Amino acid sequence: MIELSCDLGEADTREGIAVERAIWPLIDAGNVACGGHAGDEGSMGEAIRLAGAHGVIVGAHPSYPDRENFGRVSMDIGHDALVESLVQQISRLPARRVKAHGALYNDAHAGAARAAAIVEAVQRAGSPAVVAGDTSQTAAVARARGVAVIREAFADRRYNEDGSLVSRREPGALLSIAEAAEQAKLLAAEGVVIARGGRRVPIAFETLCIHADMEGAVERLRAIRAALGR
Repeated sequence: MIELSCDLGEADTREGIAVERAIWPLIDAGNVACGGHAGDEGSMGEAIRLAGAHGVIVGAHPSYPDRENFGRVSMDIGHDALVESLVQQISRLPARRVKAHGALYNDAHAGAARAAAIVEAVQRAGSPAVVAGDTSQTAAVARARGVAVIREAFADRRYNEDGSLVSRREPGALLSIAEAAEQAKLLAAEGVVIARGGRRVPIAFETLCIHADMEGAVERLRAIRAALGR
């Protein structure tokens, strides 16, 4: 059975919180915001409670320390300062894995320096695994340093031909409900996606992620589950 995961603990409105609560029973693992871009003691406490109630794995979802931009803008921050921030974030949760958020995740996909900061923080915080794309620098650095890698694919985001994600600022980056269900089905059956431009790109993965902050997130997740026969 394919593991379904979701980035959670990020909502700050009544509607967003209700969406997140509806998602917890439908997933196997939740990556929980831990203060860098979103999240506080209340949201983290609720995430731990809901994860326990539904048998969901808890992961930490740290980011650049940039709540103003929701962690979606690359940040000019030194290596040591970034590592220290990430360690502080990860240590706020009893996490079995760590997945970077937003711009940090994307910067570390191709950038060895940012990848090294993530992996160093994971090791210092005592987490056993990092979640990353199979072909990313994060995965490469983690493997080189003996940290387990949980390879991730995305059901609801469009891919570039190099295996990276199309930026949310570009048209078509976020897949519709029908498109996401079809991408999930193709990933499950053949381990590939149809990238922007039409090329079939192989994506090796153990966990299939969806995003709670996209419009129609619950309906999209239910469609993905149906496409996977769950």
